[in-house]
Amino acid sequence: MNRKDLFGKALYDYHFNNNPEDMYTSTNLTDEEVLPVSYLFRSFDEMPETEKTALNMSQGKVLDVGAGSGTHSAYLQNKGLEVTALDFSPNAVKVLQDRKIKKVVEADFFQYEPDEKFDTILLLMNGIGIVEKAIYADKLFLHLKNLLTENGFALIHSADLKYLFESAGGYLLPKEGYYGDVRFTIKYKGEKESFDWTYIDEDTLSLFARQNGFNSKKIAESEYGDFLLKIWKQK
Repeated sequence: MNRKDLFGKALYDYHFNNNPEDMYTSTNLTDEEVLPVSYLFRSFDEMPETEKTALNMSQGKVLDVGAGSGTHSAYLQNKGLEVTALDFSPNAVKVLQDRKIKKVVEADFFQYEPDEKFDTILLLMNGIGIVEKAIYADKLFLHLKNLLTENGFALIHSADLKYLFESAGGYLLPKEGYYGDVRFTIKYKGEKESFDWTYIDEDTLSLFARQNGFNSKKIAESEYGDFLLKIWKQK
């Protein structure tokens, strides 16, 4: 996954007071929006309910996938949980280490093969997007099966983008591909990078889970249509 790591650079600049600027994000389906980097360092009280729910449910050994600024990892570590903060961004890793997260790993999630297993795996902030396209979701569940303890669970945050295709006659969904697959663009300090990302609706994500030997249950949902899905191994 070759990227400019603009997201990581923004985290680094903000944390180390290196003249940070706002980021700008957009997709091929949505207009450009401002993303203040400070939002990525929010406190627990400032988090949306889906994130608060996920953190309150976390137990045992926790793997925070795409840990970013470490805002989730730090909260859980302060609660006394054993947390592994995983991120492929070298800049994010420097931030995580400076925030005194005890265990930080720089790696692509799909290449990560630790000796230990986890009781809770977090994929927050539309974490399902790491599969890049919905058709590749199977690889996520296969890897989760290897990383989870027998009674462990994963908490996956995603959203249903169907509302973007609403028309007077119903929904005009694309004829090819999955409607939640997007091309995501980040702009930061005059640089730009784009990459594939996906938002998978609850029914489709639950179907992938069942096909790969998992049970699933929606735990929380916001007024904006995003949701938190819990998955655990079928017995």
